[in-house]
This record gives sequence, structure tokens and C-alpha cells, in this order.
Amino acid sequence: MDKPIRTSESGFFVAGYEVRTSLALEQNPQTARIPPLWSKIESGELELQIPKRLAKGKPFVVYHSYESEQGPFSVLLGYQVLGQDDVPPGLSGLNVPGGRYLMFTVLGSRPELVRQAWQQIRAYFQQPSAPTRAYTFDYEVYENTQRVSIFVAIK
Repeated sequence: MDKPIRTSESGFFVAGYEVRTSLALEQNPQTARIPPLWSKIESGELELQIPKRLAKGKPFVVYHSYESEQGPFSVLLGYQVLGQDDVPPGLSGLNVPGGRYLMFTVLGSRPELVRQAWQQIRAYFQQPSAPTRAYTFDYEVYENTQRVSIFVAIK
């Protein structure tokens, strides 16, 4: 993983599947709630439900509604759309506001690589010289099979 880049990002809207989870739940394959969402993405089921996808159909994973650093949070896995009117019935929609982020780049999109990247990101923010993590909205953009951009909100 490369050194993070400070960036200011514009807001956007995402439609897709949403779950409430925690790091503890996700570390156990028996209780993990995010992998079943990926199964729906990989099957093409979600693409069929969201015909007005933006960002060239790249999947987005948005982490939000953090209770605390170690507590539960929500995850929305889906596609960028123009707004609430483009969210089909039965799916969740989320407005991700613009803001200041650190962007980390992962070369490869396999789940284990992204998990390792998040471990490195959490360790990065433990360093005294690191900026303060905001715990508002963080997200991943799956650019292609060779690259994932992870945006972590900072104060």
C-alpha cells in the first residue's frame, strides 16, 4: 500500500445493500455480514436493480454511522447514483458529504488484500504524527480488479 494522499472530495450518493456490523463480527467468518453483500454484487443482481449507475459502474463500499472507534458501524455496498430518486425500492440510499480525506491505494481487489490494507490504515492512525480520523464517512472505490482506492475521513 502506498503512502496516503491528502485530498478534498466532493459529495456523492450511493444506492445498494446496507448492514449494521462491527470489527468483531467481521473478523469471524461465521458472523461476518459484509461478504454476503459481495455475493450479490458478484452475481450481477445489484447491477440489474440499479440501471442508472454512475462512475462507470464501479462498486462503492461506504462505512458510516460509527458509534465509536471500536463500536458498531453501518456499511452500504452499492453503486453511485444521482440521488434519492434513483434508489430502487428495497435498497438503501446514502448521501456521502464532501470533505477532507486521506486516500490509500491498494494494488489488487481481493478481499484479503483490502482487509490487510484496513489493518495497516488503523495502525497508521495510531501513530502520533497521523491526522485525526473523523469516523464520519469512509469509503472504498473498486476502480478495477487491480486497484482499490480507500478514502478515510479526517478532521
